[in-house]
Amino acid sequence: MTQFRRYAVLFMAIVTLGGAAMISGCTSYATQEQLDRIRQLEREISSLEASIQNKQSQIGSLDRQISATDAKLDQCAKDKQLVKQRLANWKGM
Repeated sequence: MTQFRRYAVLFMAIVTLGGAAMISGCTSYATQEQLDRIRQLEREISSLEASIQNKQSQIGSLDRQISATDAKLDQCAKDKQLVKQRLANWKGM
């Protein structure tokens, strides 16, 4: 008799848990709110990716400007050195 009660209690527990799962509305489908949120997030992702590409192109432009400025600085240093040499030779005459 006690074994029958155990099986009966186990069966009732399984039925109760199964019924609770069915009543709670578990579905494998997304709700309209969830689909809207997914679309919103996808738009946000696209916007952020475009922003990243824009920033990367700005970085490239700034790198080119830095390189051009560095080249000008190098040329100025060479010109300065040349002027110093010519002044030293001119004073020595």
